[in-house]
Amino acid sequence: MNWDDLRLFLGLARNGKISIAARNLHLDATTLIRRVKRLETALNCNLFELSNKGYLLTDHGKRLVNYIEHAERHILEAKNDLTDERQELSGTVRVSASEGFGSWVLAPALAEFKQRYPAICVELVANSGFLNINKREADIAILLEKPTKGLLYTKRLTDYRLNLYMHEDLVAAHGAPTSIEQLSPFNLVSYVPDLIYAPQLNFIEESLLSPLHALKSTSINAQFQMLRNKAGVGILPHFIAKNAHELQPVLQDKINITRTFWLATHRDVRHLARVNVFLDWLNDTVQQHADIF
Repeated sequence: MNWDDLRLFLGLARNGKISIAARNLHLDATTLIRRVKRLETALNCNLFELSNKGYLLTDHGKRLVNYIEHAERHILEAKNDLTDERQELSGTVRVSASEGFGSWVLAPALAEFKQRYPAICVELVANSGFLNINKREADIAILLEKPTKGLLYTKRLTDYRLNLYMHEDLVAAHGAPTSIEQLSPFNLVSYVPDLIYAPQLNFIEESLLSPLHALKSTSINAQFQMLRNKAGVGILPHFIAKNAHELQPVLQDKINITRTFWLATHRDVRHLARVNVFLDWLNDTVQQHADIF
């Protein structure tokens, strides 16, 4: 049994999609399939079943994942101990975050982190959705909901405020609305309902704005650009809206929403020095800029 085949098997097991797993492992798909078949031959069992959803683990495959992850944890501990990483503070930290938090909070602050820890490479994955911490697709995730499954370390990072905003020119032309009914002339800039990646973002029904005509996007940054270009009214986090002085909060007594960012890491990487210094830095950064939330 080839140990490198086990590594490739684990990459496919955590992803399930041959093309994506192969790209992440820096292989072509044909080579990855061949190596997994070789492992199956060596173990004399089937590790995957092919379905329309991708490669699904068999019971044997699930058991093998468990064995490999136990070994992986000990290997990471050995690497941390023997390379004296706590002094070197090097390596890669992959961080998964929502598009808004990643773009408007993390990205502007990362230059300062890099000055402190020049040998640590940070991979910021900031988009509409999150990587799977349990599958080890990322080392750290900033989530909109506290995860309840898996061997995870979780912590409340911060609460954040959301309000309804509109361009100051629209306020000047129509007057500041004092009721939901007075918003009827405006488009509602919001998410695409069936493509919302986290239920915490589905606050339109909560705010009684659903009857308005809509402009929709899966991207909070696209919504921000629509609003600052007078497309209508929409709900934004304060930490985004504050970057455009022309956007004014309206109906704050009626639409005042609070959500929470949660921090999650897998316990198997929690002891790594590079992960710990990033977590400490992130907590300090959020506390120092608490007013933006």
